[in-house]
Amino acid sequence: MVSSRIGSLALVNDTLRDITSSQTKLSELQNQISSGLKSRDFEGLNGSVEQFTQVNAQIDRARQFGINNKLNVSKLQTADVALANVTELADKIKNAIIGTNGANIRTSNLAQQVTDLLASFGGELNVTFNGAFIFGGTDTVNQPVPSTNVTNTASGVPDDNYYVGAKQNATLRADERTEISFPVRADDVAFQKIYAAARQAINAVNNGDTTQLQEAQQLIQSGQKDLVAVRSRLGGTVVNVKSIDSRIDDLNAYWKQLSDGISKTDIVAASTEVAGYQVILQATFQVYARLSQLRLSDYLK
Repeated sequence: MVSSRIGSLALVNDTLRDITSSQTKLSELQNQISSGLKSRDFEGLNGSVEQFTQVNAQIDRARQFGINNKLNVSKLQTADVALANVTELADKIKNAIIGTNGANIRTSNLAQQVTDLLASFGGELNVTFNGAFIFGGTDTVNQPVPSTNVTNTASGVPDDNYYVGAKQNATLRADERTEISFPVRADDVAFQKIYAAARQAINAVNNGDTTQLQEAQQLIQSGQKDLVAVRSRLGGTVVNVKSIDSRIDDLNAYWKQLSDGISKTDIVAASTEVAGYQVILQATFQVYARLSQLRLSDYLK
C-alpha cells in the first residue's frame, strides 16, 4: 500500500515536470516562429557558433569583393569609353592627313587641326575614375599626359616622351586570391604610334614635306591596328572580372543559405513540432487531471 502511494506521488511529480518541459519547448518554438530566428543569441545555436561566425565572415568578404568588382568593371568600362574616343580621334587625324596633298600642304590648316585633335587625345588619356587617373599605371594622382606639345626624340619614331606616369600597371583585386593587372597605360605602343604620327604630320606641314606626311599616315594606321588589340585586351579583362564576380555571387548565395540553415527558423518543421508538443501537453494535462481527482485519503489507506 505504501509503495502504491509513493508511486502515485512520483507520477504526479513526473507529470508536472512533463507539463513544464512541454510548455518551455512550446514557448521556444513559438518565439522561433514569430522572430524567424532559432535564437536571439549565440548560446541558443547549439554548438554552431564557430561555424556561424566563419560563414558570416565569408559573406561579409564576398559582399565587399562584390562591391569592389562592380567598381572595377565600371573603371574598365570608363577606360573603354576613352579608348573608343581615342579611336575616333585617330580616324580624324588620319583623314586630315589623307585630305592634304603636296599642292596644298603649305596652305592647309592641317597643323592646327592635328594639334587640336592631339590635345583631345591627351585629354582622353588623362581620364579619371572616382578622382583617380586610370591610364597612369600605379600613379593615379598625376596626369599621365600633362602636355601634347612634347616632341619625339626622332621625328616619326614612336617613344613615350609625352608620358610621365608610372611604369608599373595598377592592379585590380578581384577576390582573395586573384589580382588582375589593369590592362592599359597611356604609354602603350599604340598610343605612342598615334602620338608620333600626329607630331610627324605637324612637322611635315611646317617643312612642306609630303614624304613625311605619307610616313605619318602609315604610322597612324599601324597605331590604329595596335589600338584594336588594346581594346580587345581591355574587353577580355572586363569578361574576366565579371566571371569572377559571378562566381562570388554564387558562393555568397551558398554561404547565405548555410547561414540561414544555422540561424533561421524552419517554419514548417517548427510548426510541426509545435503541433506535436501541443498533443503531448494536452495528453499530459489529461493525466494530471485524472491524478488530481484522487483524494488525500486515497494516499493514506
